[in-house]
Amino acid sequence: MNLESDGGTSESIFDLDYASWKIRSTLAVAGFVFYLGVFVVCHQLSSSLNATYRSLMAKEKVFWNLAATRAVFGVQSTTAGLWALLVDPVLQADKARGQQNWCWFHVATATGFFFFENVAVHLSNLFFRTFDLFLVVHHLFAFLGFLGSVVNLEAGHYLAMTTLLLEMSTPFTCISWMLLKAGWSDSVLWKLNQWLMIHMFHCRMVLTYHMWWVCFWYWDSLLSSLSLPHFTLFLVGLSLLTLVLNPYWTHKKTQQLLNPVDWNFAQPEPKSRANGQVLQKKAR
Repeated sequence: MNLESDGGTSESIFDLDYASWKIRSTLAVAGFVFYLGVFVVCHQLSSSLNATYRSLMAKEKVFWNLAATRAVFGVQSTTAGLWALLVDPVLQADKARGQQNWCWFHVATATGFFFFENVAVHLSNLFFRTFDLFLVVHHLFAFLGFLGSVVNLEAGHYLAMTTLLLEMSTPFTCISWMLLKAGWSDSVLWKLNQWLMIHMFHCRMVLTYHMWWVCFWYWDSLLSSLSLPHFTLFLVGLSLLTLVLNPYWTHKKTQQLLNPVDWNFAQPEPKSRANGQVLQKKAR
């Protein structure tokens, strides 16, 4: 196990005793509190400064704040993920067991974020009587996977950091939804952001293929460094992302570019209208 801080990052930020469970759990709690704070601050600022936000329904306001919180986490995750993928020499040298102090920081705070996400999603579903199966499954697997990485001192950090890089799409998703609610779906800015977001979802798909390559190439090392339940959870989650979630979300975002509709809160057409149209067609 390598808990030294290499790779050029500042030791003043990341030089903690990550072998201590107290340090790791404290950072996880700090991650939860920080992103809860982002959610609350976003609500306060939007309520004071944004007319679009004040006109939204309660469940849309919750989604607005969650989107902004995810965007902030997406910036953190993308920065960490790109550094691991392209720069850090320790993780590049051993993609199965390589560890870095700066990675411990992100793994712990990400665990706190994903716990916040699970709490927020379930409370929102309970309060507004909604249920998004894909989102619930995604956040459950993310939280359990990072919790396993926090608990296991032998777990390598490369796959955890590339998993964080999958959040590269969340800032664009946030901008897309907010501009759509503000009525800017015909603007060049919204369309450009939508194209970039769709590109990010395609990059997510390519990244999952790379993660599969890492799994197969380092299979034995991953089996010896991860517990079997943790490795199995990761493989099932990666399979869901590769085969179901990424293709589904990429399709929906591409569809949204062609038809700018908020499909998160799309209202079904009234039956009477539909029946009227049917009767009208029959009369013709």
